[in-house]
Amino acid sequence: MWERRIRRFLLLLLDSIIIFFSFGIAYQIRFDFHLFLPENLIYQQQFRNLVLFVVIIRILLFKFFRLYRGVTRYVGITDLLSILYSVTVGSLIFCVFNIVSEHISYLNGLPLSDNGTHIARIPWSVIVAEFMLTFLMICGMRFAVRLLIRARQHLPDKKARRVLIIGAGDLGEAIARDMLKNPEQGFRPIAFIDEDPLKKGDRIHNLEVLGGIKDLNKIIESEKIDDIVIAIPYSAPKKISEIVEECRKAKISFKIVPSMAEIVGGSVSISKIRLVEIEDLLGRDEITLKLKDEQNYIRHKKVLVTGAGGSIGTELCNQILSLHPESLILFGKGENSIYETANDLKLKYPGYAEKISQVIGDVRDERKLEMTFKRFNPEIIFHTAAHKHVPLMESDPDEAILVNVVGTYNIAIISDKYKASKFILISTDKAVRPTSIMGASKRVAEMIVSSIAQNSRTDFLSVRFGNVLGSRGSVIPLFKKQIERGGPITVTHKDVMRYFMTIPEAVSLVIQTGAIGKKGELFILDMGKPVRIYDLALNLITLSGLEPFVDIDVVFTGLRPGEKLFEEILTEGENIKTTNFGKIFITENEIKSWEEIEKIMENLKIASQNFDKKLIIECLKKVIPDFNHK
Repeated sequence: MWERRIRRFLLLLLDSIIIFFSFGIAYQIRFDFHLFLPENLIYQQQFRNLVLFVVIIRILLFKFFRLYRGVTRYVGITDLLSILYSVTVGSLIFCVFNIVSEHISYLNGLPLSDNGTHIARIPWSVIVAEFMLTFLMICGMRFAVRLLIRARQHLPDKKARRVLIIGAGDLGEAIARDMLKNPEQGFRPIAFIDEDPLKKGDRIHNLEVLGGIKDLNKIIESEKIDDIVIAIPYSAPKKISEIVEECRKAKISFKIVPSMAEIVGGSVSISKIRLVEIEDLLGRDEITLKLKDEQNYIRHKKVLVTGAGGSIGTELCNQILSLHPESLILFGKGENSIYETANDLKLKYPGYAEKISQVIGDVRDERKLEMTFKRFNPEIIFHTAAHKHVPLMESDPDEAILVNVVGTYNIAIISDKYKASKFILISTDKAVRPTSIMGASKRVAEMIVSSIAQNSRTDFLSVRFGNVLGSRGSVIPLFKKQIERGGPITVTHKDVMRYFMTIPEAVSLVIQTGAIGKKGELFILDMGKPVRIYDLALNLITLSGLEPFVDIDVVFTGLRPGEKLFEEILTEGENIKTTNFGKIFITENEIKSWEEIEKIMENLKIASQNFDKKLIIECLKKVIPDFNHK
C-alpha cells in the first residue's frame, strides 16, 4: 500500500515539474527566449504570479481524470486519451481565465501592453505552446518510465534459466512474450529454432531464429542453454519424438507447451508449460464430440453404464453428462470405484447431482439386472463391464466366460426385454483372430450382440478398439511404477506392437458410433499406427529424466500365455466401410441364429461352472474357427 502511494506521489511530483517547465518554456518561446530581459519585466512578474495557479489546475485535473490510478508499466492508448482530455480541459480553463481577466482589467482601467492588449491576461500564444508542451512532455515521461521498467526487466538475470524455444510460430511467440513480460518466473528466452529454413535469421521479440533441429546440440552448447521448451503444433508427434531424443542425447531438461484445447482460458503462459508425456509422442489427434443437435441420441434419455467405475466407464459417464441426459445410472461391481466416480461427477456437474444413481451389482447376476431395469428403465446402455487382463484370464478362464460372455448375454436379454432404444458393447482388437481366452470371450460377446439384434427393436452394436493410454490395464502405469522403483522395466518381447489411443478419444468415438449404429453392426475405430512397446519403454525412461540402460534397465520376459506380437483390427473376410465420422469404420459381423447362440451359451456355462479350462477352449474353438490358443 505504502509503495503504491509513494509511486503515485513521485509521479505527481514529476508532473508538477513538467508543468512548471512547460509553462516557462512557453513564455520563453513567446518572447524569443528573451523573457528575462528588463523590458519584459511585467511578463516575468505575470509568469511568477500564474505558474502556481497553472500547476494546481493541471494536477487537480490529472487526479480528476484518474491519471494516477493507472499502472505506468502498462501505459497505453487509453492513458494517452485521458492525458489529452485533461490537458485540453485545463487549456480551456486558461482561456476562460484570460477572457475574464481581460474584462476585469478593462473595467478597472489597468494599463495596456505595447501591442495594445491588457497585461493581466496570459498571451494566447503561451496558452497554445503550453498545451502542446505539457501534453507531449507528460506523455513522453510516462512512456519513458514504461521503457525504463521494461528495459530493467530485460536486463540479463544471472540466476534466470536460459531457454531455447523450439518452434517460431504462434505458440513460440506467445511463450517468449510471456517469459519476457514475467522475468520473475526465472526464465530468460535466448533464441528460437524452427524447421522452416525461410525463418532462419528472423527475429521475434528481438530473439533470433538460429536454425533447425539438426543444429540443436550446437546451439545448446554455443548459447549455454539450460532448458528446452517445445512449442510446435500438436499434430507433429514424430517431430516431438525426434526433439525428445536429441534432448536426451544432450542431457538437457525439456518441457512442452500444451495444445490450445488443453489450456483453460485459451491463453499461453509459462505456468501452463508441462513435462512431455507419452501421449505427446504417439501421434493421436485430439478428438472432440462431433454430434450435431439432431444426432444427440443421449439428450433427455436415461443412460446406464456398466463397469462405470473403470477407466473407460468413468470417461463415458463424463462425456455422457455433457450431452444432457435425463439421468445416468452407474452400474458396477467395485463399490469404491463407483462411489468415487459418482462423487467426481456430482462435483463436476452439480446440476445432475440428483440425477446420478449408483448400483453395486454384477452383470452375471440376472436378478440384479432385472431389478435395476425395473427401477430405472434405462433407454441407452453402454456395456463396458468386462475382464480384460489376458494372462489372468488364462489362469481363470471361467471368469472370462462368466463376465465377458454370460454377462453380455444377460444384459443383452434384459435390454431387449425392456425395449431399450440402444445397446453399445465395448469390444477389443484382441477379439480378432484371438490367441487368448479373453480375446475369444469378447468375440463371442460380439456374436451375441449381432445375433440378438436381428429380431429386436433395440439397436444393438459393438465397437472394437485397442489399448487406451492410462487405463488401469494399460502397460504404461506398470512401466511408471517400475521406473519409480528404480527399474528394471519388463517388456515381453522386443518386437511386440500394440495400437494405442487416449481414453477421451476412444470414448468420444464410441459415443459417436451410437448416433449411426443399428441392428448388430460392428464398428472399428481408427487406431493410427501401432507402437512398439520397447520404444514406449525407452521413451518413458527418457521422459522421466533418466537414461535407458544407464539409470533404468530394460529386460525381456517373453510373451505370456495368450499374447501375440501384433494385434489386428479386422478378421479375415470382414469388409470395411467408411462412415460420416472420419475415424469410425463399419465392418460386416458374423451373424449366428439365436438357436446357435443359446447352444453356445449352454456349453460355455457348463464348462465354466465346472472350471474346466480344456472344455472351455474346445467350446470356443468350435464357435471361433480362427481361435488359435497359445
